[in-house]
Amino acid sequence: MIGALGVLVSSAVAVWGLPAAVRSSEVAEQAEAREKNKDKQDDAKEERLTIGPAIDIQAGEPNLYFSRRYALAQRITNAESLPDGGFLSHKYWAWFAKHKGLRVNEATVRVTIFPIHRGTVVIQNMRITNLSCKPTRYTGTAVIPPPFGDSGGEALPTAVAFDLTEPSPRPWKNQGWDPDEDAYKLSGNAFAKAIYLDGGEDFDARAFDLSFFTKNKDCEFGVEVNVTTAGRGDEWYPVIFPGARGTYKVAGRPERYETSVVSEDVTEPPVLRGPRTPMGLPVLRKGTFLPAHGRT
Repeated sequence: MIGALGVLVSSAVAVWGLPAAVRSSEVAEQAEAREKNKDKQDDAKEERLTIGPAIDIQAGEPNLYFSRRYALAQRITNAESLPDGGFLSHKYWAWFAKHKGLRVNEATVRVTIFPIHRGTVVIQNMRITNLSCKPTRYTGTAVIPPPFGDSGGEALPTAVAFDLTEPSPRPWKNQGWDPDEDAYKLSGNAFAKAIYLDGGEDFDARAFDLSFFTKNKDCEFGVEVNVTTAGRGDEWYPVIFPGARGTYKVAGRPERYETSVVSEDVTEPPVLRGPRTPMGLPVLRKGTFLPAHGRT
């Protein structure tokens, strides 16, 4: 009986011990898989810091005080088709996007550059690419928002202006609107001194407000950033604009809009009004554009 009982006990241990052995084997395999995945992640990080792109670029709308001008190519004649939300509402901007509205004469995009390559990244220059300008077709409806301000507290970015009417638009240093001269003051080369940023895991970052000016033509274009890194030399990186677009558009100023959509307050729905004569063209007061040198 004792012998038979011993056989039964041994069999039970063997049977009930099997899942534990299997689980131990699975845990070991999972641990090995985690280590391999960690190695792959480390290799990917190393490639990103040494072999991959030197910078990452993010673009979005700047948080600035403005009373801007917008336009739609087509004429709006039905007041009931207007959104029932205020200027800052999702409904308003969904309506605006549906009608493919554009900024008129001046538009600003905030671009933030993150150096991810290990070592020093030098921002040397910016340039306009694939510029195409045609007489404006945005004559249908002017969209007039109310003036409103920012929330404050942001670090001041580097302000760069491109005059799209120049044969080869240059990156001017933008000193902003001067009410005394009723003009934008462009003081010279925004990259007269190169901008040095530290890359790697603990990287620096630099924000730029890029402003684009037109006159009576609709312009579409791209923007590229020139950076230099050790062992790689000069490279040009394209800016990808909001909406994953490789190009940006600014409308020209017509002689007259057929109708106008006006927002009296940011919280109130817009109202439809009659024809509108647009404001004057933006005036640019330019200094001397100096060649690039030095560092900042």
